[in-house]
Amino acid sequence: MSKRIADLMLFLSKLFLVVIVLAIFFIGLWMFYSETLFFFWGNRLFVLLLLYASVLYLMSRIYNGFSFGSVTLQEIILSWILCLVVANVFQYLILCLLELALLPVGGILIILLAQIICAIPMSIGINKLYYRQNPAQNVVLVFGNREKLHEYQTIISMQRMKFRISRAISGSEPIGTILDVLDEAESVFFLDVDEKTQNGLLEYCYLHNKRTYVLPTFSNILVNTARTMWLTNTPVFALKRPEPDLGVQFVKRAIDITIASIGIILSSLLMLVVWIAVRLYDKHPAIYKQTRVTKGGKCFTLYKFRSMHPDAEDDGVPRLTSKDDDRITPVGRIIRRTRIDELPQLFNVLSGAMSIVGPRPERPEIAEQYEEIYPNFAFRTKVKAGLTGFAQIYGRYNTAPEEKLFLDIMYIETFSILEDLRLILQTVKVVFNFSSTEGIDTGNTTALRK
Repeated sequence: MSKRIADLMLFLSKLFLVVIVLAIFFIGLWMFYSETLFFFWGNRLFVLLLLYASVLYLMSRIYNGFSFGSVTLQEIILSWILCLVVANVFQYLILCLLELALLPVGGILIILLAQIICAIPMSIGINKLYYRQNPAQNVVLVFGNREKLHEYQTIISMQRMKFRISRAISGSEPIGTILDVLDEAESVFFLDVDEKTQNGLLEYCYLHNKRTYVLPTFSNILVNTARTMWLTNTPVFALKRPEPDLGVQFVKRAIDITIASIGIILSSLLMLVVWIAVRLYDKHPAIYKQTRVTKGGKCFTLYKFRSMHPDAEDDGVPRLTSKDDDRITPVGRIIRRTRIDELPQLFNVLSGAMSIVGPRPERPEIAEQYEEIYPNFAFRTKVKAGLTGFAQIYGRYNTAPEEKLFLDIMYIETFSILEDLRLILQTVKVVFNFSSTEGIDTGNTTALRK
């Protein structure tokens, strides 16, 4: 089967999934909300379906619902569930506004359930079709740091349906030897390779149409997010980004206040229940206060629901949470896995110490340890600390500080209000990824790798 026909089959499969979802939505509306639907007969009905399809498409882009081959099947399924929930809730609210009354919610729930029942097996089928047409690539690893090679091999091997490691070779080997190895590969990973060597090898891979994957450096990220300027006929990259103008800052702050206020109101009952549960467990204060660093290196008091025993740091040594940490209480394990322990930080956002989106605030003592090894780590404080962001969505609690720095700098350098809104919506998906709260290795006090 030719590549063009295979791509067409994959596209038609995705289109069929969307058509089935829309058909179920339309049939469900006709069955449960026919009186309201009557007002949309004709061109108005087309507009209604187009609006629903637009919301569904937007959510699928935000939640990566069509990213077969880029994310796991579990993430695809979760993405579609979230897409359908958002699209159906939005459409239900539209119908209620048109009727100026609360319509029966049972109908929209049945529609949603039917869509999910159809979307899950279809997603599984499309995922199988994708990997049948795109088998695992034969990969060569070109590495610069032998000590970290095993770690990289483990990470890449986790994508076993996408990559098949055939060989690893040091970037310090003779160029001729490396090129002979690259000739056998479909894809190449460059892992901490010397810049001069890497540039030459990248040119070779580009010339021979090999897929290449490169670990970024700090300067790579700055260049990648730079603005292109022209000096007559000479292109240059403008790396220094100015501070957002006052209008953008005002909008960002308005979004912070709005979301924090709504979040506090909607979660007030839940926070009361958690406060009582934590308080009843050991009779100690339910709110935990901790000094963290925000914009400009300023310190502020961060609020969380206490998830550990009161004497967790009686030895005076600041430490992050480790895997199977015995300092965590039974109640704490639940609220940490679901991130409910972070709800009080909405008050930090409301006070202006934090933003909804921004780098995660570190403790001053731990930040100092990171900065001794990675001086650029302090660059994260160019903006306010946040509840969510690149590092929180694409990383984990135990993400290494250098990787966390790269993610946060990518956010800072690509900041926009639309990007903030996208990250806020993506955070809903991360809440269901319990592995993202996994602690550091037992025996460590920070996320620095030994």
